[in-house]
Amino acid sequence: MRLGPLLAPLLLVGCAHATAHAPRTHWLVDRAWAGREPPTTSRAWSAVMFASGQVGKSYCWGGVGPSCFDCSGLVREAWGSVGVGLPHSSEAIAGALREVPLDQVRAGDILWWPGHVALYAGYGWTIEALDARDGVIRRAAHDPYRAFRPPG
Repeated sequence: MRLGPLLAPLLLVGCAHATAHAPRTHWLVDRAWAGREPPTTSRAWSAVMFASGQVGKSYCWGGVGPSCFDCSGLVREAWGSVGVGLPHSSEAIAGALREVPLDQVRAGDILWWPGHVALYAGYGWTIEALDARDGVIRRAAHDPYRAFRPPG
């Protein structure tokens, strides 16, 4: 197939853009297995412990507990348990917090994908309110598009 001179560059830009933002698979897990997990703060660890206590609870859209959570509601309440106020949406969280380089992610950081957030629990794991079928779960970390660090 022959592409017109104006169409070919557009297709190449689209491919490069998609490749640049395509997530890897499980590099956070690989990093943990290699023993390169960065230390975290006691406040961040306490937020992780709060989220861990919610595993097994239901998912509900707009939920902030105590019986069900959505993804940003779980993250918001986990950090709220240690006195850090966060907004209740993945986009608002991204707009309110300092972004951290992905290679510096540590326990307590918020992993971000378009329309979804999870709490990095350290050692290659996340805690997240995934969906109505799975609810709040602990699972191997899927590499995020971005990461954010609440103060503390």
